[in-house]
Amino acid sequence: MAFTAETGDHKVTRSDIFLVDPRALVVDWKKNLSRNGEEPPVDDALIELAKDMMPKRGQGDAEDGSSGQLNPILTRPLPDRRLEVVGGFRRMRAALWLIESGTCPDFKVKYVVSRLSDAEAALVNLSENIQREDPRPIQLAHAVRSLTEDYGLSLKQVAGRLKRSETWLSNLLNLAMLPTAIQASVARGETPVSAALELVKLPTDQQVAVFDALANGDGKITASRVKAKRQEVHEVTGEGGPVPRTLKQFRAFLEGKTGPADPGHKLAASLLDFLAGKRTDEGMGKDWDRAFGDPGKQRLTG
Repeated sequence: MAFTAETGDHKVTRSDIFLVDPRALVVDWKKNLSRNGEEPPVDDALIELAKDMMPKRGQGDAEDGSSGQLNPILTRPLPDRRLEVVGGFRRMRAALWLIESGTCPDFKVKYVVSRLSDAEAALVNLSENIQREDPRPIQLAHAVRSLTEDYGLSLKQVAGRLKRSETWLSNLLNLAMLPTAIQASVARGETPVSAALELVKLPTDQQVAVFDALANGDGKITASRVKAKRQEVHEVTGEGGPVPRTLKQFRAFLEGKTGPADPGHKLAASLLDFLAGKRTDEGMGKDWDRAFGDPGKQRLTG
């Protein structure tokens, strides 16, 4: 018996496998994070999958009508006791095609039930999908963004479930902030992810300009070429330069933003002395107040 409203208080575990007409399940394609919330297309690959899921007469449990389906669909109970698809959206679409096309009008899909919150369901959906296939970086970036912004999960929670580092996911999230044209190029495989991550370091208004300049050249966009362009922009505007990683670079970075007579120039020296233990908290506080405390008296320029 399928786990439906008619099963009362029937308790199930995720190891219990049930059968049901796929049309009885609730499916919201927008919740398929690994595919940008899109309904899987009915292409040759999906039709082949559907046919593989059909009953294999004379083999094993052919009588149950679904012996060809190796992995059950994951569902969760909704407040109204209907069951919603959480994982296995492509298998769900294949099952529906078998009925819609008349290929197997009485097909029953295998499914399991797990009690999950909205956030847990979203996280399970993505983690189970990336175990079976490697989503494109842009798709994964938007999926992670959705988990953190729409479902309120921390990056640490997502990283732990996906078995990725927080730093790796943080870098990936930057891809979702790029202009649409650049994201599309990355999605098509025309722009390497490494080059896209270099474009992220540019000011927003310069990202498309640098991207177009490289794309309209010989069409090859690489991380090294973006770095070179980024350095050109930095020399002209002072923006988009390399991130300071040493005290020497930090001094040059801060002093490069202001002239020798500006508060920022002096503040750079004070900060470095403070980091080196040559300046007290009180002294650093006074320098900071002089630089930022009263915009009418002191103003940083750059």
